[in-house]
Amino acid sequence: MPDIMNTYPAEDFYKDMFRDGYFEDITDAEYLSKVNSTAMEMSNCDGNYYAVPMSLSTYGIYANMDVLGANGITETPSTWEELIADCETLKANGVTAFLLPNKDVGNVAQRFERTAGIINNDTYSEFKKIADGEMEAKDSPTLQTWCDYNEELLNYTADDHMGMDYDIAAAEFSNGNGGFMLSGTWMLATVQKNNPDANVELFAFPHPRGETTKVPVNIDTSFSISSTCKDKEIGLKFLEFMTREDIAQMYCNADGNVSTIEGVEYSIPQHANMKTAVDEGNIFLTAVNFWPTGLREEIRDGCQMFLGDLDRDAFFESSQEAIETIYADN
Repeated sequence: MPDIMNTYPAEDFYKDMFRDGYFEDITDAEYLSKVNSTAMEMSNCDGNYYAVPMSLSTYGIYANMDVLGANGITETPSTWEELIADCETLKANGVTAFLLPNKDVGNVAQRFERTAGIINNDTYSEFKKIADGEMEAKDSPTLQTWCDYNEELLNYTADDHMGMDYDIAAAEFSNGNGGFMLSGTWMLATVQKNNPDANVELFAFPHPRGETTKVPVNIDTSFSISSTCKDKEIGLKFLEFMTREDIAQMYCNADGNVSTIEGVEYSIPQHANMKTAVDEGNIFLTAVNFWPTGLREEIRDGCQMFLGDLDRDAFFESSQEAIETIYADN
């Protein structure tokens, strides 16, 4: 094991590693008092702590405000109907409304996991019913809605979306060749690298069925010390160092995600909507933390195929098989 690792303490996979003794127990560390209560609650493992959570990533839709403004759209949409209306406006003006990098199967997998969670904050329980034979994938409200919204958005994307990867999509978006792109707070650094003058905002993905919209979050950076670290004292000192307000502020400014360290000012205007969602508790812990290990990877090929051919029967069949296989193995 490396001496210092970036871990994801909200995920069951890492909690199992904590329980198995791979990482140092830091429950009694005084510097954990500098971490906000939301992040600490997410990091709890049977009443103990093995990581210092540094930041929360959030997920939604980036809007290129210059592109929207040039087409008469002055603010980001807050409902699904408003989003589609904006897409219609952009399409009518010959503008690609949504950049969807559907060649990138990893990005497809992440989008499925995040947006399925927005549709249903507890997809684990619904998919467990499928695995237990209490429901078929074709009858899953979550999977049906996921197909519905993607089929709708595909009317507003580039013709070559199945040949577009994430890097190309991000570059196109950054340089004003698209109005919207699904991603998380981590994408801002890429946007600014592509175009330092890009005028963008990240806003909540509206619930496609008009239900209450919550923002998916995850602990994005969290440092743990290996239990086999030879210089454990130095490793633990590093964790304390990272929680110092000035260091955490420096990290936040570079990282772009919402800091979990008390006293750090989050002054990234492009993410103001996300900061408000976190402050108001209008968030949920994204599904990858609860799904059985491997589900996102097992189901992603079927998701990608659907985006290419819109064959619902094939998608439901592949999803059924993926869910049954992974839940049985776990």
